Amino acid sequence: MAIAGSRLALIAVLIIVGLYFLVFHRDLPLNHEAVGLGTGDVHIAHDVIGLILVGGAVLVWRKSRTVTTPAAPTTTVKQ
Repeated sequence: MAIAGSRLALIAVLIIVGLYFLVFHRDLPLNHEAVGLGTGDVHIAHDVIGLILVGGAVLVWRKSRTVTTPAAPTTTVKQ
């Protein structure tokens, strides 16, 4: 079953933003401290947010792979 375009876009955005929170909020050149957007020791919050976003992407992906089929119509024959 193919994933719809909107769900695929949602999965991609959640993964990219989640990985950004997990990776680039460390001591790398593009983190918020390096560009002057504040300092702080609350990087655990970024990790939690990143994990929640990546987990949300996995949840959307798993839900989009479930195939729902309608129940077969039942017919009764009266004799």
